Amino acid sequence: MKLFFLVIGFFTRLPVPKIEYSDESYRRAVKLIPLVGLVIGGILVLAQILLIVLNVPGLIGGAILLSLYIFLTGGLHFDGLADTCDGVFSGRNREQALEIMKDSRLGVFGMLGIFVTGLFYFVLLSEAPLAGLLIFPLVGRACCLISASLAPYAREEGMGKATGLTGGAVSAAVAVISMTLASFLAIPLLLLVFKFGGEFARLTGMCAGSGFVSWVICSLIAAGAAVIVTVAMTANFKKRLGGVTGDTYGAVVEASSITYLLVFTIVFKVIPI
Repeated sequence: MKLFFLVIGFFTRLPVPKIEYSDESYRRAVKLIPLVGLVIGGILVLAQILLIVLNVPGLIGGAILLSLYIFLTGGLHFDGLADTCDGVFSGRNREQALEIMKDSRLGVFGMLGIFVTGLFYFVLLSEAPLAGLLIFPLVGRACCLISASLAPYAREEGMGKATGLTGGAVSAAVAVISMTLASFLAIPLLLLVFKFGGEFARLTGMCAGSGFVSWVICSLIAAGAAVIVTVAMTANFKKRLGGVTGDTYGAVVEASSITYLLVFTIVFKVIPI
């Protein structure tokens, strides 16, 4: 629990007991990052249920959920996304790109990256099924572990390296297992709750029984797409920067999260539930 509180306190703004920091404790705690995503997803689901009960229009609900997501994460990964866009799309060499990414000032590419990401989130959070809301933060953070396992750390020092987020077979295995378990356990559990929820089941269009398989398929397809995006992004970072950094981790989290939400929502419309 101490390790869980440590990683929750670092990656969210949720009030948790303060745990003394050490490099060793962070190295042990970093594999729990997917669980942080599951906590965030659970909060978003509860918020969406409240919005549905209050009959809040979809677009307004999307804006509220996006604001809540940014508040819960403190915009940490958006910051990494912006720095990554500024560096990778600058057209400079490796050393100059890494130096640009360290600059606290926001460039044009970073601003565009945040705008496009926010636009996708706004639309998808307005349309995504509750099951997608539950899992997408977990997938994003699991993909961060996958990215770390595919490339070396590009800097001699940095938060990502100091905390042990440097990848390996264990990180990749944790990521794959967490996404798979979430799809097979969390989504059916959520659907089971709504099956016996009566009015909630009607309000949300949820179903259970034979629908479990279809929902799990939706999640696994979407998670697979998120992994493909992660692999492609990491390969580009390795080519352009010589590896990954704390900033690229943030970019991977947001890009893979959006990919999961987008594919899940599209497949959900195609597969009969």
